[in-house]
Amino acid sequence: MDLLDEESHRLLLWTVRLHEVGGTPTRKQLRRLSEPRRPAALSVVSGLSGRDVDFAEGAITSLLRRGLIEAVADERLAPTDLGRMVINALGLHPEESPLFEVLDTDLRSSDPLAFARIVGRIASLDQPMVVDPYCRRDQLEYLVNHTAVSRVLVSDRLTDDDLDELVRLVGGIRNRATKLRLRVAPADSIHDRHVISGDRVLQVGATPSGVGAGTTVISEPVDLGVEVRRYYRSVWKRARKLARYRPPRTPELVA
Repeated sequence: MDLLDEESHRLLLWTVRLHEVGGTPTRKQLRRLSEPRRPAALSVVSGLSGRDVDFAEGAITSLLRRGLIEAVADERLAPTDLGRMVINALGLHPEESPLFEVLDTDLRSSDPLAFARIVGRIASLDQPMVVDPYCRRDQLEYLVNHTAVSRVLVSDRLTDDDLDELVRLVGGIRNRATKLRLRVAPADSIHDRHVISGDRVLQVGATPSGVGAGTTVISEPVDLGVEVRRYYRSVWKRARKLARYRPPRTPELVA
């Protein structure tokens, strides 16, 4: 197999990462993540491989031809087993490559399933804390019913009516297995949406309108994870308590 150029490595890594979180990008979406191919670098690769390389061939086409990615339903792309082996062999495992932080680029503000898909990610974590300066009743209700979130931190950007709705929702919870605490912090303390669970931090944000047209992305700031967790735990301790739910104790059975 011909040696892969730098851009092919990059797109193969993106494809593997997206697939690991349930994403299968289209050619257009994957191409959006690409960079211009570098003829100088490619000529070096060609010299090392001892073969003639067609520089006009796109990175995606090259990966398909080599059997490192494959087309699946709706013309979406997924890595093959061989593609995963190549990434592992190159030492480009996601946990070791914080430069590639975007986990999902297929969430758009116009997509009615976008929030549900984010909640699906949260549901896979063990009793995380959700930091959302704009969380309102509908969003909190979805989190309560479909995840094991145990702490929710909102900001005083919300109106008093919004906060009262959140308090009433927590007060009306019945038969939830996981406890839930709700607190509010000053607006200048919370700048983005974060999900904090154990030693992991996920950040939910959006790209600029001129780049990706409002694509919502979930990233994991690996290098800054410790600092982010420490910061939000400190904000949580200082935040004002709004409401709390404790699951009912299960009575012990006496033989």
